[in-house]
Formats: sequence, C-alpha cells, structure tokens
Amino acid sequence: MRFELVRERLQALPRELPEAPAILTPIRVDSPESLFPPDGGRRGRPAAVLVLLFPDAQGQARVLLTVRVPHGIQHAGEVSFPGGSAEAGDSDPIATALREAAEEVGLDPAACRLRVTGALETFPLTVSGFRITPVVALAERRPRCRPSPDEVARIIEAPVEAFLPDAPVELEERVIRERLIRFGVYPVEGERVWGATARMLGQLGALLATTPPTGLSGAESWTEAGARTPRVRPASAADRRAISAFLAAMAPELARSLPPTSKLLVAKGGNAILGLASWAPWDRPRADEEPRGFDGLAFEEDGHPPAELTLLAVAPNVRGRGIGRDLTNAIAAAAGRAGPRRLLAWTLADSAIQPSSVAVRAFFRSNGFVDVAVDRRYLALGEDRLLLSRPL
Repeated sequence: MRFELVRERLQALPRELPEAPAILTPIRVDSPESLFPPDGGRRGRPAAVLVLLFPDAQGQARVLLTVRVPHGIQHAGEVSFPGGSAEAGDSDPIATALREAAEEVGLDPAACRLRVTGALETFPLTVSGFRITPVVALAERRPRCRPSPDEVARIIEAPVEAFLPDAPVELEERVIRERLIRFGVYPVEGERVWGATARMLGQLGALLATTPPTGLSGAESWTEAGARTPRVRPASAADRRAISAFLAAMAPELARSLPPTSKLLVAKGGNAILGLASWAPWDRPRADEEPRGFDGLAFEEDGHPPAELTLLAVAPNVRGRGIGRDLTNAIAAAAGRAGPRRLLAWTLADSAIQPSSVAVRAFFRSNGFVDVAVDRRYLALGEDRLLLSRPL
C-alpha cells in the first residue's frame, strides 16, 4: 500500500474505530471465562505504545515493530511496538510512547518529521496489568533506528499489507499460566505476532481498509480541494451553502450552536470549505445547555476578558496540512486586535483516551497553548475537562 494512501486515511482517526478481527482475540479453550475485564480497559497501570508508519525507499508504507530480547524483561521474545508504562514526567500517552521509542530504538521524531494523528482503541493487558494506549503517528521519512541491546533483539519494518483484513492469519494454541489459550497469529519475517500487538495491528489494518468519505456532493473531494493552497478569511453570506455542506458531511451537531456567519473564519480551497473557526469573550452570557465548568476561574488583564476559541474544525482528509494552525493563528490575530491578552481553549483532559482527544491535546500543545486548569466537577462526556491558554 502506498504511503500517500496511508497518510490520507490516517490524517485524522474517526471517532468510531473498526473492530480488530475477532480471530486475533485470545480465548480460553478450557473455560468460557473472558480474558478481558468488563470495564473496557479503564483499570490498570497506564501505558502507551507507538504505532509508527513511514514510507520505504519505494514509497510503500511500513510499520515499525520490535522483537524483544529473549529473557530478563516482560513479554520476552515477543513482537511488539516500542512502548511501555507511563512515568511521572509524562504529560500524556503521546509523551510516554515517544519517550519509550527513543529509549528502545533511538527514535528522533524531528529527524523523521513525525506527527501524531490519534490513537487506536485502549484496552487492558491482563497478564501484566497494563492499560495500553496505542498512539498512531506518521513519519515523512524512514526513521533511523537502533535497537537498545537491553530490550530489543531486532527491529522489523513490516509492510502494512501483512495486517489488512485479507492478510493470512494462523490459529495457534498454547498453555499460558495453566490455561489453554487459542489465538490468531500474523506471520511476519519469520516471527509470529499475537496478543495485544496483533489486535492493534488488526484494528490498524481494518482502519486502512476503510475508505473515508469525501463529504462533498460534487466531483471535488476535500483531499482534492486541499491540494490547492487554502485561504483563511472572514466568512461571508456567499459561503453559507458551502458551510452547510461542510457541517452536514463532518459534524451536523455543530450547526445547532454555530455563530452568525459574520463571526466565522473559513479556510477555503476551490469551492470547498476545508475548515471553520470562531472566538468569543470568555465571560459572555451562555445558553443553559452550553458547557460551563471552571467556576470561579478569573483572569485580570488590563480590564480585557480573555478570548475563547469556541470553534475549530478541519475536514478529516486534509488534517495535518497546517489548516488548523492557520485558522488558530488567524483567530489569535483577530482576538488580539479586539483587546484580549490571551486565547483560551478547552478539551477533554489527559484522562480521556479517545483518539480524537489525544490528537486535540497534541495539537493545542504544539501550537502555543499551555495547560491552565482541569475541571473535575463538570464531566463532559464522562471525562474531566482541560483548559489551555495561549498568549496574544
């Protein structure tokens, strides 16, 4: 599979991820007892692995895997992604995955132009008591890696075709801790990939096999429109139809709280809206159904209330091309001209492990925002909220 196609399909991971093939999930042959707890992976020690995809010399997509040394460490001799348990200094699963990759294979994110796009399903690994977040990243160049002799026996650069839905899977049975277990195995370069790593790869393969919708009714797709240099500008009445098409294809729920067209910024490529953004004063009156939170948090800055980034949306197929950054910078400039000294934004806190939440936090932190506070009283979608701030 060409890396360009992989990059297009993983620019932004969907909210609803496809399931990994059921054959990859280990089951007990001698008992109906489940190997996975009913809490959906919310318990256990937090851990993260790096699911890194990159092009080889022929432009084909590869995924980075390691073979662990045969003794002295957990999961000795098994095939895995670079990764491990979270440490106190790790701000989120992305930080954990990148730190572990640097330690295990000497990964330099800047050298290979690495960009995180989201995460796969988080699930428990009952054998070692971890709760693993698979962080998905794309590298524009093949990374130069070297195995750490204490942890990694060899590095595998596996073709993504080995994990697509029609790839061969072999069944194997093994006695593990006095339990007879049956599971599916991916044969890759003389190794047998099974368990948690196989499930992650199976979900990745299912995701790559899913063609994302273009979201446009005409012949022009978001990807085609994004090939042109998009222009960020204030929206006008003439953009209403294109804005409606954008929202209908991407996030119809946003239409209920969309501000007037005159308060929107648009990123437009050709006839297609590629992104929307808006801001408002932080202390503005709010509708009863609008999330509040952060009660009592005050900002004293020369009599000017902060600005709040109230909307930032980019079409899935063109994320990662700087459109969100350009919209955010344009919002910052517009808000700064109006008097505020800082721009606030909020998203789900680090406890949220949904792919979209991981990607949003990474975006804000890489675009000048720093953490301000966590609201643990208002639960948005069942998770704490994180407030971030950027100076203007």
